[in-house]
Amino acid sequence: MKIILADRSPLFRLGLGLALEQAGIIVDTFEVNSIETMASRLNKTSGTVVVIVDAQLPGLQSLNQLKVAAGNADARFLIMTNNLDIVVSRWAVLNGFHGVIAKTSGMEEFGNAIRNVLEGQIWRYDETADPDQLSGQQTRIGYALRRLSEQENNVLSLVRCGLRNKQIAHQMSLTEHTIKSHMSNILRKLEIENRTQLVIAVQKIDLNQARLLTA
Repeated sequence: MKIILADRSPLFRLGLGLALEQAGIIVDTFEVNSIETMASRLNKTSGTVVVIVDAQLPGLQSLNQLKVAAGNADARFLIMTNNLDIVVSRWAVLNGFHGVIAKTSGMEEFGNAIRNVLEGQIWRYDETADPDQLSGQQTRIGYALRRLSEQENNVLSLVRCGLRNKQIAHQMSLTEHTIKSHMSNILRKLEIENRTQLVIAVQKIDLNQARLLTA
């Protein structure tokens, strides 16, 4: 069994190595800092390999890229996210990944998660989540974001930054009429009544992580 630590930060990869040591997990480990170097390492690795990968790894545009990068390798992915995003966790498990863990987790939790995946089990941090959290607006909007086009996602990101339609049109080199059309589509797809409600709602969503699920 082998482990690939895939994160852009050398310090974070060092922390993962310490979590392995603290958990008493002794296996061959390899470090990579991009989707390209991860794919190259997987191509050279035989046998079962656990990949602990940052959802914001350079070059990673969609979580489905991980399966493409794995090729024919027997790879189990433990995905690290910036927060406890239940949408990402549920989607990942339903699509064949072995687990999701927040990067803010402690060493003991990382050790437990990695051990679970090494043993072929699924690691989920949302198993004891409050039912209200699972069924609330944040989760519903997280799933609905997958229906947005690339341009609509770009508009939404700028709306979240507080830009008005005219400013967004200028930044995206589009007409204000086109931006208004995108806004109407966004409100309809997310089932939100107006711009004010939209801004409030998306402040609670990690747009970068949600967009990983769209491709």
